Amino acid sequence: MTVVEILKQAGEREDHVLREHATLLALSKMSRYEAECALFEEKYAEPFHAFKERVRSMLNEEDFQMDDDLMDWEFAHTALSWWKDKLEEIRHVG
Repeated sequence: MTVVEILKQAGEREDHVLREHATLLALSKMSRYEAECALFEEKYAEPFHAFKERVRSMLNEEDFQMDDDLMDWEFAHTALSWWKDKLEEIRHVG
């Protein structure tokens, strides 16, 4: 028996199950990236954009830890935004 056949016997539609799965995936990813962003925000006691500006404005100074954290935080921040957009798309798909 195939998954499709099992879903039909259970009274579920494929598109509905896929939408639910995609929603759960997006929520899971968002939770992960929100937690990562929160750790950096707590560590530096400022939001992402303020930290980014502070690091970028440091003249004649290099702080490799802050540079690394900025790259990691920027990735998490961008990924969180991307998944939020995807979740909205999933919710509006007919």
